[in-house]
Amino acid sequence: MKVYIEQIEDYSPEQLYQYFSNVFQEERLGEILASKNSVLLKPNLLGTHTPEVAVTTHPVVIESLVRVLKVNGISNIFLGDSPGGTFRTENVWQITGMKEVATKLDIKLINFGTEGIEKITTGDFELMIDKQVLQFPAIINIAKYKTHSLTMFTGAVKNLFGSVPGLIKSDYHRLYPDSEKFAELLVAIYQVLKEQVVLNVIDGIWGMEGEGPSAGIPRNFGVMLASRSASALDFTAAKMMSFRSERIPTVRMSMEADNLSPEDIVLDEKWQEFQFPKVRLGRVSLYSSFMKKVPESIQKLFNRLYNYYPAFNKNCRLCRICVDSCPVKAITLEKEDLTPEIDYQTCIKCMCCHEFCPHNAVYIKKTLLAKILLK
Repeated sequence: MKVYIEQIEDYSPEQLYQYFSNVFQEERLGEILASKNSVLLKPNLLGTHTPEVAVTTHPVVIESLVRVLKVNGISNIFLGDSPGGTFRTENVWQITGMKEVATKLDIKLINFGTEGIEKITTGDFELMIDKQVLQFPAIINIAKYKTHSLTMFTGAVKNLFGSVPGLIKSDYHRLYPDSEKFAELLVAIYQVLKEQVVLNVIDGIWGMEGEGPSAGIPRNFGVMLASRSASALDFTAAKMMSFRSERIPTVRMSMEADNLSPEDIVLDEKWQEFQFPKVRLGRVSLYSSFMKKVPESIQKLFNRLYNYYPAFNKNCRLCRICVDSCPVKAITLEKEDLTPEIDYQTCIKCMCCHEFCPHNAVYIKKTLLAKILLK
């Protein structure tokens, strides 16, 4: 399974157009898409973030991909997502630059959930997926290259979580706060949609390290990555960030589901052993995974000294997105002149408040031991 990696330092429309043209030619995607009557582009549109903060898929990536699609005779193109939290979708389109691209190139914007959902039972899960997504014969999945405070890494498999409309995503965080079980959910969604996905892309020109997916540090990784296989793409991208990919539940589980081993992944020689230097990883969930393997008596002692939880800083603008998005209603805002309060007995540490806050007002507060271990 081939993963196409290209060094592209900035959002050059021509370089991106050439990159996608090469991928289309190598994978004969023009021929594959010729029989499809429509294509859905599924970017990462987490919330109301401008392109330069590296939280969402960059609009120039979308523009270049649409140009290649049109050259290959594909004109019935849609772009859709369901942002996290309580963001107004129209604001997300506008601020992320997608509205401008859609108007310029005559592509149709769709908001997942507006035409209903379909319930799909698979294994332990009842999945609720947007009906529109399920009806598309072809999907191009366009993720953003970022660390993630709960899942460690967010890539192509995680990006398909956006096919779950609105605050249903928060309900899933409430039902499956454990990172392993949540990863099982993400891979179950991936399994439902993967036959429709004709190409997976990761926008890594500017990505995010540290406490992603929205409150981390933007970094110019200077790469674009693509593959027909989401699991192969995520394995490769995570390894390049210096993660041990087998420790990331979504990567491990999706590779197993696809019956794919690292030896099956084909890379150009330049990238076979490549790793970015000194990537800051969001290590909270790494230690959560480690603690599950420790005896319960030691866990109790350790947890007295080691703890982390979301808290608010001076950036809070009282927008109430965290209050409305909290799946267990652990956050309240009683007085409009004070920051919200968190009931830590109720909080499940799903980090939805951290993920959805558009102002970087939520940070991860740590005890002294946690500061040492999670630095």
